[in-house]
Amino acid sequence: MFNKKTRHAIAIALGLMLAFALQVSAQISVGAKLGANINQFTQPGSTIGFSVGAYGSYKVLPFLNLKLEPQYTMQGGARESYARDYTVIEGNVSQIQFINPSVIMHNLEVPVLAELTLPEFADENVIPKFIIGGSYAMMIKAVETSTHRYVFNDGTSSTPATPSVDVGYQRENVTDNYARNQFSFIVGFGMMFKTDKRDFQFDIRYRQGLTQVNLLKFPDAIQKTTGSSGPLPANGIGGNLHTSTLSFNFSMTIFNF
Repeated sequence: MFNKKTRHAIAIALGLMLAFALQVSAQISVGAKLGANINQFTQPGSTIGFSVGAYGSYKVLPFLNLKLEPQYTMQGGARESYARDYTVIEGNVSQIQFINPSVIMHNLEVPVLAELTLPEFADENVIPKFIIGGSYAMMIKAVETSTHRYVFNDGTSSTPATPSVDVGYQRENVTDNYARNQFSFIVGFGMMFKTDKRDFQFDIRYRQGLTQVNLLKFPDAIQKTTGSSGPLPANGIGGNLHTSTLSFNFSMTIFNF
């Protein structure tokens, strides 16, 4: 159907197309990542967490990579101490104070990042990288840990204050107190180490939450009338909150396509 010259031309064209396809596909890499986090709200006190996930990277230019990183990560921070008043309920406990509370948020997060380097570093084995981008996070669960101080009602108005007892390391599910969806801005710096088979990268990033996550309003976070279901008024946990994270990350290439 085709003469010899035509067949040769088709073969050359197919070969060039295959070579181009292989070159393009080689620009895609997939790997795993692990990180340690220092987390904080917009108030004093921090918590320690970690992240684990995967990444896909596409080389747009010799000095520019686009990276997608689906991962599980911890966020959160310390909160100010607060109290719940139980005087409206008959019983021997007049108040519960929540001392030095801290919150851990368990999130599924997807950072979308651009990694840039100087063109002269593109072919080196050690490549410095500037990282910038953003992320979307969906909170699965939030857990608060604090010391519970039970203040007892002894039926008198005398001083000193009524007796109390502290119970440490109490955990409470506070998922409904915080926004489920969160957007953040990310900036960082990293170093990539290239070998014949795979790449390794270490980077430090700062993530600043853009979403106000506190669903409890100031000054009384929860207002319930006597006899209604749900928690009693809690003083001291209202106000705006934004999360932030300083993370130390290690990643390794598994496949190149």
